[in-house]
Amino acid sequence: MRLAQECRLGRSSSLYIYSDQGSHEPLARVDRAAPGEADEVLYYHTDVNGAPEEMTDGGGNIVWEAGYQVWGNLTHEKETRPVQQNLRFQGQYLDRETGLHYNLYRFYDPDIGKFISGDPISLRGGINLYAYAPNPLSWIDPLGLSCRNDYLGRTPGKNSRTGREVIARMRQNGDVLDVNGQTIFKASDGNWYPLREADMSHTTDAVTWWNNTGRYLGPKSKPVRNWMLDSNNYYLDHYSLNRSAGAQLGQVYLPPVPPTPPPIVK
Repeated sequence: MRLAQECRLGRSSSLYIYSDQGSHEPLARVDRAAPGEADEVLYYHTDVNGAPEEMTDGGGNIVWEAGYQVWGNLTHEKETRPVQQNLRFQGQYLDRETGLHYNLYRFYDPDIGKFISGDPISLRGGINLYAYAPNPLSWIDPLGLSCRNDYLGRTPGKNSRTGREVIARMRQNGDVLDVNGQTIFKASDGNWYPLREADMSHTTDAVTWWNNTGRYLGPKSKPVRNWMLDSNNYYLDHYSLNRSAGAQLGQVYLPPVPPTPPPIVK
């Protein structure tokens, strides 16, 4: 789950900002106490797997902190003022009444390190239908469907150099237009949307390319990163279409294939 905004009783709200387009690792939270009041930005500090460990205010003061056991259960949690920080492993949101983590397609139990229901994509997510990941420090499962390792590195955003090249190409092809002071783009469903609602989408899905090619080149190797940064491998799609298509693939990132050692010369 990639939480965008929370609206609470009393009309307060929180807007979530993530470290990169398509990422589930939180970067900041913008809190608004009531309409007309000034916003407050709180900043996330995460551990190696993207789980929040601290939250600080604009002055660098810690307003929330926590520690985790290996499978995501808290060892401690402390607030210096009420902020109720509920994000956990990437894609997870704490249900404080049950202690379970909402993971979009199912609930995760950090006490046992497993999901409480079977995988909705069945064996396509792995042979253990309740497993979270082989290693929670380096693997994530932000949708509750199939775990993945960060073999490819981050996808460039539409404001990056790669993204600007994609926009320029689509503009040249007539799929990006400026209309009434607004930039719009044509998505895969044939409809036009504001550019701010665009995601960078792979022409060949990342998991498919990794399993067929990238896993033989090495995690985050130069050829893998070159593929990830090549604008010819992307087009703009509406975020709802792009993320829905990714969730429906049901593929799992296969582990890297070690290079063949050189022959021993006698």
